[in-house]
Amino acid sequence: MADQDGGGTGLPGLLGLPGLLGAALRDGGVDDAAERRAVAAFRAARDSGTRSGKTRSQDDWRPRGGNGP
Repeated sequence: MADQDGGGTGLPGLLGLPGLLGAALRDGGVDDAAERRAVAAFRAARDSGTRSGKTRSQDDWRPRGGNGP
């Protein structure tokens, strides 16, 4: 049976796996300027039109047949 404070993790205040994942994501905070640069770079790459638009067959998890590439 899991302990009340740590959900069996031995870490007080965390509730099992969701708590551990949340703590890992929050560790160190977010650099707002870096986040804005990353989003701007993504949008620039997306809007540049240089990508092929083709999905590699090993990356397409849709069932074969029907409306697949």
